[in-house]
Amino acid sequence: MTILTAHSGADGRPDNSLEFVRYAAASGADALEIDVRRAADGELRLGHDAADPSGPSLLEAFALLREAPGMRMNCDLKEHGLEKAVCALAREAGVDGRLILTGSADAGLYAASPDMRGTAELWVNIEEYVPGIYSDRRERTDRELSECADRILEVCTRYGLTTVNTHWLLARPPFTERLYAEGVGLSVWTVNDEDLIRRFLKENIYALTTRSIAAALEERKRLTV
Repeated sequence: MTILTAHSGADGRPDNSLEFVRYAAASGADALEIDVRRAADGELRLGHDAADPSGPSLLEAFALLREAPGMRMNCDLKEHGLEKAVCALAREAGVDGRLILTGSADAGLYAASPDMRGTAELWVNIEEYVPGIYSDRRERTDRELSECADRILEVCTRYGLTTVNTHWLLARPPFTERLYAEGVGLSVWTVNDEDLIRRFLKENIYALTTRSIAAALEERKRLTV
């Protein structure tokens, strides 16, 4: 069954807010996504383009996660060098084992750190290893998709990773076929259109991130009855 993640700001809640975290945690989603940056004062905070020193801290978000058994949190790292600090804070907050790291997370660093592997799962973002793949957001040719699959599969093999995180536009053959043949799951973002949500659910995509989490949950329920 497809893992459904509530994108930050899902169903009209403010992006990267504690209001959103509370809503997503009670929504029935499998996971929620927040953006993580380091503020000028050194504290890890929620923020997409910048970390507001007066905004929610990652520790506050972890405290809410601790109160929602079974919920996972996708920490989309918006700058490099945050992996160890995020995982250390998760262990301090008692939510280790419930994190997913995406964004700028370094696959080599993750693979070399037993503590990180025990705390979080890494879903590797394609753009970190295939530069320019989203430069114009057009549909790629079959040849480009095959080359992209080869490059990201090299990373997965080298570091023992099993999930790739990508924009939904890449999620079609031959890209998907190459990944599935190697046992690598595909997480797609950010799928808000209901027809697209239905399509990916019918295809049994491994994971899907959406701002329309209530609609996605209802569609998944309908398809599994």
